[in-house]
Amino acid sequence: MRIDPRYPFQNQTKACYDNYCDFYRCTRLLGEVDDCKIFKRYFQTICPNFWIEHWDELRGKGAFPGPI
Repeated sequence: MRIDPRYPFQNQTKACYDNYCDFYRCTRLLGEVDDCKIFKRYFQTICPNFWIEHWDELRGKGAFPGPI
C-alpha cells in the first residue's frame, strides 16, 4: 500500500471517506478510467468493509451524504 500524502497521520477516517467520494466523483466525470482506480485502491485498503457496504447502499438509494 502506498501512503496518501494528504493524510500523514494515524487516523485514516477522513482519508477513507475522501477517497471513497473521490473515486465515485472521478468515475462520474471521467468514466471507469485507470486514473480513478488509485482512489478505489486507497479506500478499499483503509476503510472497514461494513462502511463501504453501507455507503454503497446509500448511494444506491440516492441518499449518500457526500460530494459525489
